[in-house]
Amino acid sequence: MKLVSILGDSVSTFQGYNPRGYSVFYDAQMQRVNGLNSVSDTWWARVIKGMDARLCLNNSYSGSKITGDAFPAAACEERLQNLGRQESQPDYILIYAGFNDFASGAELISSLDDYGFEDSYDQVLRTIRQNYPSAKTVCATLMRTRVRGDRSWQFPEYWAGIGLEDYNNVIRWVAQENHCYLADLGRGNDRYETLDGAHPTAQGHREIADNWMKCMNDLGIL
Repeated sequence: MKLVSILGDSVSTFQGYNPRGYSVFYDAQMQRVNGLNSVSDTWWARVIKGMDARLCLNNSYSGSKITGDAFPAAACEERLQNLGRQESQPDYILIYAGFNDFASGAELISSLDDYGFEDSYDQVLRTIRQNYPSAKTVCATLMRTRVRGDRSWQFPEYWAGIGLEDYNNVIRWVAQENHCYLADLGRGNDRYETLDGAHPTAQGHREIADNWMKCMNDLGIL
């Protein structure tokens, strides 16, 4: 059976399914608030089931960004060395991260003072290819959201000054440059349901999962 590892942020956390000590958004309270009855309601569990696979390791940390080289940035060595197990290595690595970079206005290009999103995402992919050469790495662009029950709410395309599509274009380009697969979830007008504009409800997780599966079917990699 195929093994799948996840690299993500709060959207992909679930209490009891992330490395010990990692910050988790979907603790018992937030599971109830967002209508998740079990781990099977998460986007990644739905996708793994649809792939007829099983989880290898879910390396997701609530609040983490791609950008940077210090923990808990997704680009740091500690996290990128922790996508497999000694006795088992992933056949697929699914990356759904970058929303916190967008929400905090992380610079796209590195400067003398700070790491940029492009270089950090590139570091993620180069390190994964080195550490897990047989794994198929799938990078996802970021979906827009909606708020349940609030039709007046509009997704903030420039939440902290840099457009979501700018980050998505970096993901598209860096995935191509590193010969990785692209699940272009952010294309078109698809949105997932939230209560707060960022974190999916159970319905939102279903919508993310449906988009993942459509993209992976289109790629022909299942």
